[in-house]
Amino acid sequence: MSRLLALATFCALAFTSSLAAAEAPLRVFIRSGPKTHGPGAHDHPRFLAEWTVLLNARGAATTGGDYFPTAAQLATTDVLVLNAPNAGDISTAERAALEPFLARGGGLVVIHAAAVSHDPDWYKSIIGGSWRYGTTKWLEAPMHLYFADHTHPITHGVSNWQMDDEIYYDMDLLPEAQVLATAYTPKSRDTGGKGDKAAQARAAEAVAKHKGVNVYDHQPQLWTYERQLAGGSKPYRAFVSIPGHFSENFNRANYRAILLRGIAWAGQRTNVNELCLPSELGEASSPPNPSLIKLWASTGMNAAACGSAKPPNIPMAAVRSTRTLAGKIPVPSPPLEQTAQPPIASQY
Repeated sequence: MSRLLALATFCALAFTSSLAAAEAPLRVFIRSGPKTHGPGAHDHPRFLAEWTVLLNARGAATTGGDYFPTAAQLATTDVLVLNAPNAGDISTAERAALEPFLARGGGLVVIHAAAVSHDPDWYKSIIGGSWRYGTTKWLEAPMHLYFADHTHPITHGVSNWQMDDEIYYDMDLLPEAQVLATAYTPKSRDTGGKGDKAAQARAAEAVAKHKGVNVYDHQPQLWTYERQLAGGSKPYRAFVSIPGHFSENFNRANYRAILLRGIAWAGQRTNVNELCLPSELGEASSPPNPSLIKLWASTGMNAAACGSAKPPNIPMAAVRSTRTLAGKIPVPSPPLEQTAQPPIASQY
């Protein structure tokens, strides 16, 4: 009897400890900065104010400010969200404070202009890629996001969508960065004399006159990066989102869910949906569609293809057909031992 009682007590204590660990709030610090653009764009103070409230309402313990956090603040932070202009331009002392945070597995979430640095060689080693002055370009225009990885926890079950935002292209990415989504850019490609020259000329004219994009180049807009620092206790995670130019896009259910998943993933949480509402995720039981599985298998839209010279072969009729299936792009079923992630609702 005493042995049974001891076993029951041990099990109860183990359950209580695991429950307490599961309920420990994710500690988030939002590094903000001044508003730098016109109405509705690059409104970093607005993001700090609104997302501090939002994350705290979702169960996280969130603080922040318009400055880089101190070493003491980083010591009590699980995820550092960077949404500030040129967030990669930090001092030597700030780099020294960042290193132990990353060495113990602290996470980074980098939004839009926070991916910019005047020291891209250092910064890309931290977040997997960086804006490089003199090379990287931007285009404020409708952004068509094509998801290259439907198995990653952040993008599991996500459908393609379009929103008005700002594309960055010709970023300096490390090969170790895992591309989650790409977008077409205005950049032309050398097709080696192949293809319809008249169509290519019309595309170039449209890009020049209307600040549009063409189908001859697509480049990463969302990616992740994992690295273990020398002497670190475990790898840290970074999630980078080039979308985030316009403030209203943070109110889109699908994009908001991507960011919330990215924060949870960077914080190495078991359930990446813990900060999301069911309305943001969409229905969890979308039936597989064999025709769409075949379509995506034929497009070449995968991480290996991103940034390659060969553009994806996506018939426009096929692209239009996917837009009628909001949130229902099929993905492989995860193993039973993994936590299944419901697909995110599309919004067009």
